[in-house]
Amino acid sequence: MTDEAILKWVDLLNRASPKSRFKVVRYLIEARAFQEARDYLEREESSTQNEESSEINYLLAQCYIGQSLIPQAKKTIEQAIHLKPQSSIYWDLLADCFLELGDWREAIKAMDNSLRAAPRNADTNYRLGIIYAFHEEYLEALRCFQGCCQLHPRKSLYWEMKAEMHLLLEQLTDACDSFENALRYGGTPDLAARLAYCYIQNNQIKKGIKYYKLTLKYEPDHYDSLSNLAAVYQNLGRSQDALNLLEHAKNIFPKDPILLNNYAFTLVHQGRTRKAAEYYREALELTPNHPLILYNLCVCLSRKGNWEEGIVLLNSLIEIDPNHSSGWALLGNIYDQTDQFDTAIDCFNKALKLA
Repeated sequence: MTDEAILKWVDLLNRASPKSRFKVVRYLIEARAFQEARDYLEREESSTQNEESSEINYLLAQCYIGQSLIPQAKKTIEQAIHLKPQSSIYWDLLADCFLELGDWREAIKAMDNSLRAAPRNADTNYRLGIIYAFHEEYLEALRCFQGCCQLHPRKSLYWEMKAEMHLLLEQLTDACDSFENALRYGGTPDLAARLAYCYIQNNQIKKGIKYYKLTLKYEPDHYDSLSNLAAVYQNLGRSQDALNLLEHAKNIFPKDPILLNNYAFTLVHQGRTRKAAEYYREALELTPNHPLILYNLCVCLSRKGNWEEGIVLLNSLIEIDPNHSSGWALLGNIYDQTDQFDTAIDCFNKALKLA
């Protein structure tokens, strides 16, 4: 159907007409028939020197971008801007050219000019914010997303991006407020989970638990929420609640080494060190020489009095991370338990220097 339509549009463009057929050209560009549109526009460009020249250049630039002819597109859209500098869409297309050329700062200048021409264009503000955020200029990005929220206060995506910038800037209260608005205007389980995370980071534990539960109500297999809420429960001393959530998460992704580590950690807090050691070993099979998992396994072994294996694994840990102060301290404790006092003192001294 598209091929048939393109043929009809091209036939229409080839017919003589006193008026330019820009509407048909736009159809061709939307259908990605760039060469067909370009052929017509280049004919019009050579025969037209009037107020339509800027629009011809704009449409031609779109064709060039579609054909990956970026320098030609840039030159052509600059000609359109010279004729009509007040057109925001021309500046937006110039920004596209700069982005294709890898010059994001010039793209930002072009979008700034676009906003001067159309200051209430939230889409341009949003694009500007995304570029700033990608290049880690979070405060500038925040200002852009704030502008979007003022222009369209009921659009969830704008509030969500504003919240993410607040979070990156460690403005936790503002992040919570913005995620609340994002959830109000377009509630999803993921948004509820992000809000929960913010509340936990802001030490508002009850609210964090509330929103993690809300996420899991609508998406029971939401993996991050299962893992994060389990960590919250563990910190509150609710080991069994944590274990129930981790068991559910483990059924979803049984080969996640960090989950297995967390599962084992919770078992340790229930006094089930033998079972915990099994899960630590399983995690290490998936990610050998992981410092955190190695250390946690050594803690388990030391609690069980398995000194020899603990010493071997701690030496492996220190070989991987010579500055692991907790590893040195635990190794010192094991040597102390086995009456190797001089070696223990050496380990403790190294731990103190690294602390």
